[in-house]
This record gives sequence, structure tokens and C-alpha cells, in this order.
Amino acid sequence: MIKKHGKDGWKLSELARGAALITGVALTAYILSLYSFFENLEYKLYDLSFQVRGPHSIEDNEIVIVAIDEDTADSLSYPFNRKYYAELIRKLNKLGARSITFDIQFSSVGFDPEADSIFYAAIEEAGNVVLAGKVAYKHDWRMKESMAEIKPPVKQVAPSGTPMGLANDMIDPDGITRRYPLFLMVDSVGYLTLGLKTYALVNNLGDELFTGERSGDFKYGNLTIPRFEYQNCLLNYYGPSGTFPTYSFIDVVKGVYDFDDMLADLTPEEMEILAASGMVDLFEDSPFKDKIVLVGASAEDLQDNKLTPFFTAAKPLKIPGVEVHANAIQMFIDGRYLSTVDILWVRWGVVILSVLLFLNGRMKRQWMAILIVVALFGLIAIGGIWLFTRHGLWLREMPLLLTLTVGYPTNLVYRFIQIQRDKAMIRGMFSQYLPEKVVDQLIANPDLMKLGGEKRRMSVLFTDVAGFTTVSERLSPDELVALLNEYLTEMSQIISDNEGIIDKYEGDLVMAEFGAPIWYEDHAACCCRAALDMQKQLVEMRRKWKDDGKVELYSRVGINTGEMIVGNMGSRQLFDYTVMGDAVNLSSRFEGANKNYNTTIMIGKETWDDVREDFVTRPLDLLRVKGKTAPVEVFELLAEKPEELSPDKLKVLELFAKGREQYKSHRFEEALQLFQQGFKIDPNDGPSLVYIERCKEYINDPPDENWDGVCTLVEK
Repeated sequence: MIKKHGKDGWKLSELARGAALITGVALTAYILSLYSFFENLEYKLYDLSFQVRGPHSIEDNEIVIVAIDEDTADSLSYPFNRKYYAELIRKLNKLGARSITFDIQFSSVGFDPEADSIFYAAIEEAGNVVLAGKVAYKHDWRMKESMAEIKPPVKQVAPSGTPMGLANDMIDPDGITRRYPLFLMVDSVGYLTLGLKTYALVNNLGDELFTGERSGDFKYGNLTIPRFEYQNCLLNYYGPSGTFPTYSFIDVVKGVYDFDDMLADLTPEEMEILAASGMVDLFEDSPFKDKIVLVGASAEDLQDNKLTPFFTAAKPLKIPGVEVHANAIQMFIDGRYLSTVDILWVRWGVVILSVLLFLNGRMKRQWMAILIVVALFGLIAIGGIWLFTRHGLWLREMPLLLTLTVGYPTNLVYRFIQIQRDKAMIRGMFSQYLPEKVVDQLIANPDLMKLGGEKRRMSVLFTDVAGFTTVSERLSPDELVALLNEYLTEMSQIISDNEGIIDKYEGDLVMAEFGAPIWYEDHAACCCRAALDMQKQLVEMRRKWKDDGKVELYSRVGINTGEMIVGNMGSRQLFDYTVMGDAVNLSSRFEGANKNYNTTIMIGKETWDDVREDFVTRPLDLLRVKGKTAPVEVFELLAEKPEELSPDKLKVLELFAKGREQYKSHRFEEALQLFQQGFKIDPNDGPSLVYIERCKEYINDPPDENWDGVCTLVEK
């Protein structure tokens, strides 16, 4: 399998790390937002939106409250005789009330049965009264579940057909009432709550039991209410306690607002005076005329006061429970609902913020990155308030704010780690130019930093891509660079694995030396083993390139061993650890000479002397390279063990060796037959073909008696 290295591999891993970081931040922020601590903070932000928005105007509202306040409780000794409720109903209807809703539970028989009868008669007579019931939840430990049970008003006070609404409230864990139940399910039937039942009575929506759908907006009659959860909606409070007109229960019962009776007691002269001042019209305009009247407790001792989003340390006013219902009914009448920004958008916001923070963390100027994070905090907070105050939309900000809170420091830490990794990468990059072993030696012995070198017997390897110019013309620059980087990475790794060091890269050419900076005796064997491994790896790489539809690369290798100068060469400002000498130049010539014989690895005589017992080779020729007069013997390196070659290849090598003996003895016809036999077995054997052509030439035009069998190369 080919390992992933190079620029593309690095980009891929960097992209994977970035994606993992973004995903981690997004998931962490969203999961944290579900914990109760952060959920409570979310609700506090929700409350802040109410306080910034302030109260809504309720001019010409249709709702008034009759409160059992402190004066009433003191005067009538709560719980008082139910005849007063009957009196209240008659007074309110006389004053023109449109409907009367009691936020008081009459779930048991009163202490005065006669008073219950009077109350019953008043309700029956009025026909516009809504009574409160409640759903009681009882936990059955045997079934490990809660059982719901309706607690309606007792029949002693509730005539048949009297509308009933449930007075259950929904209080959040921090004690604040933000939600309003629309219905509650008991035995698979939905029962409307008090506010909705009152609205139904006033608007003649009937008195049928409601069976609710579990998703989408809640629809009932002419109402379409955005749900917050299955059974409830967000309650859009019109203001703090006292927002709705409130009158004392005791005042109504005492007849304080019975203006008709007052006018009847006036003399004609007093009536004329009132008429002239316009006060008659004022007296005739009852505060309860055509109003929806809600009756409930406000006295603190009766413990029916609630906390709302308008409750603050500066204004610590609780709101009577009956006024909660008033806010709900007014909301139904106005259609002024609150809804939430779809959670899917919030999740997308978390993801987008995570991406922005990742990009932000890569900025070089951290002060600007901090400003951007602060600006995002402000944008989310202000945007959330703007959506709430202008559009009645609650944006759950905590997942977004937590993304910033978690994401910025996380990306800061990631950036620090990345910087350290980049430093290590830079060191690694320079180690490609200055081998790590050299670096280690320089650290251990600073004297080696001086310019100069030493003579040492070493082995040198040159390799480049066959036909690279043709390959480069077929590819775009990006494709060429990617392919070349993949090739060089694998070749370099093999050299390093075999104790070699990279001297330099020149385009597709790689120069490496073995036996430096720390000398070891078997450098020639390591060099040859590296060359063979490189060719094996190239076979695997060509298979992959072929499957991927890419250009397939072939390479040639030249190896030579001998005395050479090794050390730091260059100027005092810029130097390179390298080798130089005739032995180095010959290695380069051998690499290029491969193409004359269609071979892949050519080694010199000294290298062959060192490895002939351990590797499979064959003598190729006597070469006179350009710039040299003395010929050098060269060999082809084929394998490390004979078992690695096929029987046919071994037979070709045997025939080739015999053919060269005949060739050197000027018996060209015999040599030709041997070479042809080998070429017939392996038509791809380049050296056999070379000698076949030579034999034919010398048979037609024999060389003179002084012929030494040397082949002169005219190219480097």
C-alpha cells in the first residue's frame, strides 16, 4: 500500500483536523446548552428581552380583574361565604359584564349549603360564567407513572353545562411563569385551560372537548397559536403586575360601582348640576360594561401570586395568578403571540459560528480576532432582542453564545498547537536539505559548523525519472507537482530507511549518499538495497497510478563507490553538507548510461567488488564516459537474492555471460547466437539487444586487432 505524503496529503489532514475541531466545538456548545444551568441562563436572557421591550399598551382592552385583595380578605374573612360570589355575579351582570371567569376552585362543598345553592342559582341565571377546574397528578409507584385526574367544580355550585377551564399553571424550575398551557390531556381527551375556555365562551366557539394534534400550530376555532411545546405556548406578558384594570372584590359587592342606584337617590336639582358638568355620562359608563371579568386572589396570604419575566430586583412585584390568565386572554384576542426561531436555524448558526471561529483563530493579529468575537457576542445579543421586540421571535441565544465561549479559547489552544507543529514542520522541512543525522551531529559538535570536509570512501546514488520532459508536457503544473511530490516522498523514505541521506533534489533528480555523516562499513550494500527497494516500490506505485488513470513513472539509478570529499561546502553565510569528487561524477554518468542498455540500475566496479557476494549482478560493458580517458567497468544490479528472479531470467543471464566471453574473444557469430537465444527468452532484455546489434555490425565490419571492447559514451 502506498502511503499518503506530500502537499495533498498534508492539506487533507489539515482539512480533517479543522472539520473535527469545528464539529467538536459545535457539539460541545449545543450539548452544554441543554444542561439546566445554561438553560436557566437562557431564560434570564429571555426575561431581559421583556424588560428591554417594556409593557405593551392595552388601551381599550376588553379585560378587567376583580381581585380578592387584602381588604376583601380582611373584611369577609377568607374563605368567605359563597353567597358573596353570587352577589358578585349579579352585581357584575347588572353593570354589563360580558363574561365572568373565576380563577378560584370550588372543588368541595362549602361550609354553608344554602350559600352553595344561592351561588348555583346565580351561575345558572347569569349563563356567562366560567368556572375553574384542575388536573391533579397522582404518582402510582406500582406502575411507575403519574395518573391524571380531573378535579371539576362540585355539582352543588356548578349547574350542568357550565363551562369549565383548567387553572393549572406551568412554572419553570427557577420559579418564573413563562408558558401558558392551552390544554391538558386526561384519558386521551384534551381539556382547555381557563383562558382559552373564556375566549371560547366570549366568541361562541362551543363547549366541545378538544383533542389536540401533537405538532404544528395549535388551532381552535378562529385561533392559530404557535406552540412552544406540545401543550403550551409562550405567554406574551403585556406588562408587570397592575397592567390590567383591577377592582377590589369587596368594593364591587358593596355596590361602590352601582351608579344607577346612586343616580336614583339624587334630587332633580342635583341631576341638573351633574348633567351640566357632564358627570351623568361618567356615572353611567360602568368599568365592567362589555368587559371580560376575571375573578381571582391577589392577597399575598392567599399564595396565588406569580413571578414573571418583568420581576426584577429593582421592581420586585409578583403578579396575581388571575392576571396571568388576563395576559393570556388578551394575547388570544390581539393575536400577538410569541414564537421561537426554529431550532434547526439555531443549529446551523452554531455550525456557522464554529466555522467562523476556526477561520478567526487563524488570523495573525489576535487583537483583531478578539474584536471579532466581542462583536459577534454583541450581534447575537442585540439581534436576539431586536427579533423579540420587533417580531415576537425568541432566539435561543445560549447555544450561539456558548459556541463563542467554548470556540474561541479552543481555537486559541488549537492555534498554539498548530504553531508549535508548524515550527516542527519547518524544522523537518529544513532537515530535508540538511539531514537530521547531520543536524544531530552539529548539535553535539558545533565545530563541525566550520567550512571544509574530509576524504572518505562512500557510496553515492543518483536517480531520476526516465522521459521526464515528455511526462511534464502531458500534465498541468499542479498535476506534475503533485505526481512528482508523491514519487519523491516515497523514494526519499526508502533512502532514509536504508541509512542513506538526501543530498539534494534537482527537479526529478535525487542525489543521496551512504556512509555519512556517520560512517558505516556496508554503505555499498545499503545503497544497492535502497535502489532495488525503490524499483519495487515504483512497480506498486505504477499499479495505483494506472488504476487512477494517471501517468506512470519509470526511473533509472546510478551507483558508484569510491574516495570522495564529504563536508560543509559553500560560503560562510550559506553552506551545504554534500559530497564531491570523480567517484560522485561517475555515479551521475552511470544513471544516464542506463538508457543505452534499457537497464534500471547501473553500478560501478568498486560497488560491485563490495556487493557481488550478496547481490545478483551482471557485467554490462567497459565504458569511457565523457571527460575521462580511462574506461570503467559497469554492472547491472538485478536483485538481492537469485530466488527473486524467474528461471527464465536466470537463463538469460547465463546466456548473456557466455555471449560476452565470445564477444570479447572476437567470436561475434557465436556470441550473436547466444545473445539471440537470451533475447528470444526475454524480448525486453535491453543488454542482449545492444550486443545483438553490435555483433551484427562487427560481423559485417570487424574491428581491428587492437580493439579493446570499450564503448565510448558521447552524452553525459
